[in-house]
Amino acid sequence: MTLSSLLVSTDESSAAVLRSVLEELDLQFEPCPDVARAAVRLAQERFDLIVLDCENQSDVVTLLEESRSTRANQNSMAVVVVSGQESIREMFSLGVNFVLYRPVSRERALSTLRAAQAVLRRDKRRKARAAVHTHATVDYADVEQARATLVDLAEDGMAVNFGKKLPPTCKVYFQFQLPGQSSSIRLSGQVVWQDWNGRAGVQFADVPKSSRRLLDDWLKKNLETSSKVALLEDRVEIEHTIRPSESSVAMEAHPPGKPTTAKSEKSRHSQLVEEHEAKTREARALSRLRAEPGNRRGQTRYACRIGAEVYQQGSKVRNYCHLSDVSPGGCYLEMPLAFPAGTPVEIIVRTHDIKLRLSGQVKASHPGYGMGVAFYLNTKDERHGVQQLIDFVATAAAADNS
Repeated sequence: MTLSSLLVSTDESSAAVLRSVLEELDLQFEPCPDVARAAVRLAQERFDLIVLDCENQSDVVTLLEESRSTRANQNSMAVVVVSGQESIREMFSLGVNFVLYRPVSRERALSTLRAAQAVLRRDKRRKARAAVHTHATVDYADVEQARATLVDLAEDGMAVNFGKKLPPTCKVYFQFQLPGQSSSIRLSGQVVWQDWNGRAGVQFADVPKSSRRLLDDWLKKNLETSSKVALLEDRVEIEHTIRPSESSVAMEAHPPGKPTTAKSEKSRHSQLVEEHEAKTREARALSRLRAEPGNRRGQTRYACRIGAEVYQQGSKVRNYCHLSDVSPGGCYLEMPLAFPAGTPVEIIVRTHDIKLRLSGQVKASHPGYGMGVAFYLNTKDERHGVQQLIDFVATAAAADNS
């Protein structure tokens, strides 16, 4: 579950601490030391978390008001660094969720941002969005039968890749079929946020009863599948929080006089670890089976939906994208502004346990949709990293089928 954040810090020492903590928590962030540039980014793109550390309080107030005035960031979580308690009341009145005091210490920053991360993850799961990849035709303004791609879907809205910017607060009319359904869904909605690369959020306006039934049926089935993946992610986190070798420490941390509680916690943890390891072994066995020479494809591709960043080699310009499938030799990246075939690229992929940097070359380019990339795997560590990523995807697939 990728969370995006904007870090606005005009103090180098504070910025270094905050960057370190955000990286440790695996929170995707965009550093922005310039207040004017930050205001532009808040108008352009949606962020789950906004961290503000400005020298002048007036700049903090301006950026908070800017974020709350846009549909994209009006509900974003805000963390603000303050010098003292004098401004606390004003900060909370502007919708601040957490405050940090100067000088920013690593311990306090870690505690505060970890709490913010927990709230964001809980809220994202509560919103119950299911990943989807299907094409739609769209009418809006003076445009008819334009093509777009649905990215995720909820009861009251969806994320859509239009491949270009739409007029602000535009009303759009959709027609599409969801995977596994034969009937078309027709509905209208309102664009409530857009980012620079053509992705937008649409809130439903008018949904006919027949389309509502199709939506609800599909969501019921696919949200159950998504909840299994979320449970698997929780198990991975538990495994790395309390390892079996640390169980004695965990028992000592319980109040004396409640040994049965500690024992039950240890037993529950062991059961979860065993279940996760069993599913991992099953997924790896399936991976090896599919990779046998008799398979009709040279390299098995695993469907997935993982946030990533891609750079043209030698450039510092970050392009957000999604991996939609991965194999031992390459992957497909969904992004509207696909690079030309032959372009050398660098890709950064993050999961709960992995941060993977890979290089490769664009082999197939499909403007408006994405591109296929072949990996350059020159070292043992790079090959091991790709295998770790495939194991992660295969394990999630095994959970879907259980």
